[in-house]
Amino acid sequence: MPEADDDLMDLDFTQPGAIPAKVEAKPSRSNVPPRIEAVARLFAGGDAAQACTMLEGTLHQEDFGTATELAWGMLFELYVILGRRQAFESLAIGFANKFEKSPPTWAPPTTGATPVGKDGFATVTLSGELGANAVQPLAKLHAVAGKVPGVRLDLAKVIDVDDTGCGALLETLRVFKQLKKSCVLVGGERIAALLAPKTVMGERRDEATWLLLLELYQNLNRQEDFEDTAVGYAVTFEVSPPSWEAPKTVPAATPVAPPKDVAVDCCGLSGEMSGANRELFAALLARANKQREVSVDASGLRRMDIACAETFVQLLDELKAAHKAVRLRNASHLLVGLWRALGIDSAATVEPRKL
Repeated sequence: MPEADDDLMDLDFTQPGAIPAKVEAKPSRSNVPPRIEAVARLFAGGDAAQACTMLEGTLHQEDFGTATELAWGMLFELYVILGRRQAFESLAIGFANKFEKSPPTWAPPTTGATPVGKDGFATVTLSGELGANAVQPLAKLHAVAGKVPGVRLDLAKVIDVDDTGCGALLETLRVFKQLKKSCVLVGGERIAALLAPKTVMGERRDEATWLLLLELYQNLNRQEDFEDTAVGYAVTFEVSPPSWEAPKTVPAATPVAPPKDVAVDCCGLSGEMSGANRELFAALLARANKQREVSVDASGLRRMDIACAETFVQLLDELKAAHKAVRLRNASHLLVGLWRALGIDSAATVEPRKL
């Protein structure tokens, strides 16, 4: 006789009183109409087109109450993201008539252009766990390699790198070396410390991890560690290891000045954030440990998925309980719609970007 399913064995409905008591649903903390929440969740899930269709079909028919301007702002942003300029301009005329003020002007979505400092160095900040998600951003960096004297790679917020991510990062370092460009690594020591335990002599796997570690040791001018790892690489993969080359002197990793519209005491969120990983908010937590009031610039944050947003709101709840005040500035209307649907207003002050 086959064994009973474990899940069914956990629910014995034959015994008196065994039917589980009804679990009361937690009260909603949403501070936006259901339609706005649905649109925000669609966009957070990566479906901008469906989110746009849902919102533009109801914007003029549904009463959004105090969230009316938020709804318009969300649709403006969706049109920009989808490149629908004609629809944007038509909406702008309707906005001017309805709100009796100047409408937003069309600005194409950011292309992900790499910031360049006064020293001419292109600056790229990587964070979280680097894997396949790092391939495309780093490939874009290769395109600017011939236009700048060097690159500054900020790895201080990286918490782990798999073999695919190692391969992408290794290729980037090699491109700049071949072009005789300088490469400043911020946080390179941390990444080397993360990778070293993954390179075990005799375990023939993750070759890109080995090669990146060797490249990092060379970049960091750690010749003894390089030689030891090179021997391990040669024994493990039965090939000749890379040769040591003394790194060229590169300029110090000078901090990049914040944009003029960002307060000096403001930490920022940027790019696309995903996953329930609290380490993504390490800078915010570090700042909150030092001061009671924290300003967070969200102008560079394009999207945050549901898991990440839920983690963010939970973290803000904890900071509020610790008597910390957090102010989120210049957030997109799509982000504000999602955050307010999750109850962020009870934990932080949210300031949407101006229309």
